[in-house]
Amino acid sequence: MMTYDVNGIVTKNKLGRGCSGIAVIKDDKILIGLRSDGQGWCIAGGKQEAWETNEECAYRELREEFGLIAKELQYIGTVKSVVKEKGQVISVEPSIYVCRNFYGDLVISRREFLEYHWCNLDRVLEVENLFPPSKEAIKLLLAYFKEVNNS
Repeated sequence: MMTYDVNGIVTKNKLGRGCSGIAVIKDDKILIGLRSDGQGWCIAGGKQEAWETNEECAYRELREEFGLIAKELQYIGTVKSVVKEKGQVISVEPSIYVCRNFYGDLVISRREFLEYHWCNLDRVLEVENLFPPSKEAIKLLLAYFKEVNNS
């Protein structure tokens, strides 16, 4: 059973599974991919499988989407956003992780992405057509980095 808010946005799916987003950082750049479904540029991420924790989901999604294996992930918080799925607008609250320590050959899943780009962290919010959950995740990431650098 799905529930809807006053704007007709699906707010909960019947499985109630979570989702995760992973901001991969290297040399002050963030890895983004151009989604093959036309919804724009995004960080790695996706829906949690029934047997997974949000963190396990993050490790799996990074490997499946970009061919990278995280040695360590750091949880930085949760964001709220909306996505389009099967013609409906759905509210999502992904858990966001930062990955700075990884290995593997960067190979995108052609099922998920058309191309990838390492974007300067200080310019990434200027990228046109950022996937809404990724945009919110990047805002959280930049605020997190600012707070860490000021402490």
